[in-house]
Amino acid sequence: MENLINQENLEDIREFIENKIANVPASYILCGALGSLALAGYLNKIGKKDAASAIGKLSIPIVAIGLAKYKDLLKSDGEFSSESFQQNA
Repeated sequence: MENLINQENLEDIREFIENKIANVPASYILCGALGSLALAGYLNKIGKKDAASAIGKLSIPIVAIGLAKYKDLLKSDGEFSSESFQQNA
């Protein structure tokens, strides 16, 4: 079987993921990341350390994506506010 993730397909995969994430609000992504961290903590507490580790490792990139998207949202709101302030002055 051929490896589907290679250098040629990597750009297409990245674009596909970015297009799917673009429509999801940053607050949903951050809530999902916090939920996955809570789930990892719960699984660790009940003794499922392998599952907790896997879910915990996946939640860290989700938090990074959510924070980057939230930062972009705040940046665009700040630019909008400064433009409206300059128009009113």
